[in-house]
Amino acid sequence: MSDYKEYQVKNGLNKYIDCVWRDDFNKYLGNGDKKILVVPDNTIELAFTSNSVERTAKHSKKKICKIKSHLCGLKTEPQLVGLEGDVLLSVRFKPYGLYPFTKTDINKTINESLLPEDIFGKEILVLEEQLFNTSDELEQVKFIEDFFLKKLNSNNKEVDHVFNFFIQNIILNKGNVNVDMLAEKCNVSKKTVERKFLSKLGLTPKKYCRIVRMFNALKIPKNKKDLKLSSIAFDNGFYDQAHFIKEVKEFTGMTPKNYFDIDRTVQTNIFLH
Repeated sequence: MSDYKEYQVKNGLNKYIDCVWRDDFNKYLGNGDKKILVVPDNTIELAFTSNSVERTAKHSKKKICKIKSHLCGLKTEPQLVGLEGDVLLSVRFKPYGLYPFTKTDINKTINESLLPEDIFGKEILVLEEQLFNTSDELEQVKFIEDFFLKKLNSNNKEVDHVFNFFIQNIILNKGNVNVDMLAEKCNVSKKTVERKFLSKLGLTPKKYCRIVRMFNALKIPKNKKDLKLSSIAFDNGFYDQAHFIKEVKEFTGMTPKNYFDIDRTVQTNIFLH
């Protein structure tokens, strides 16, 4: 049974890609479970696997996909994920990291799982073949770096300083920002900011602030004895504990108490403090 492994990318790609990782999916399944819970985690994943992956929306029970290698867009709702196999290799993009590499409408990737070639073109099938034909993990990372560096240079999208300013402020302040005040500070209209977010992130600034705030609130405490819902709610800018509980239920499908009691499985390394 393999352990979780994480590799950093080079050549400036770390501005957009958080890491390349691999893990044994089956080690998280137990007691007859065939699927694991995956909640909004402020990431986009490009998963490479020769086995079928099934994703289902937890709230509506709607099947999102049954697919092999795929791109899982930014999530705003919980999903149940099953994999008919074991080792999974994935490229973890930062929430705003997909835009420079594709001409696809980012809005269409939210809560969806899509074929890699529909996002990056058929040339990514060559990358997939390279990854499947070697077991050398460092060589796999090099193949991934070469592919996305070439994509970045060929797309050559202009840096949007206003968008970057907003993203940095939202992340720095854990989602607790006044979008109108930031827009005024940048001397741009609220509509302009929303248009930038929808084209580059697929969400409005307000929705993204909610995701970032909840992401920080759901991080695993270093000591579970220190777990106090009222403190977590206050520290992360929720109006009160009732508001916090309502948001947790929407984003995870569970009460905060039940959610903090479960194993984070494949998302453990994302939510660690």
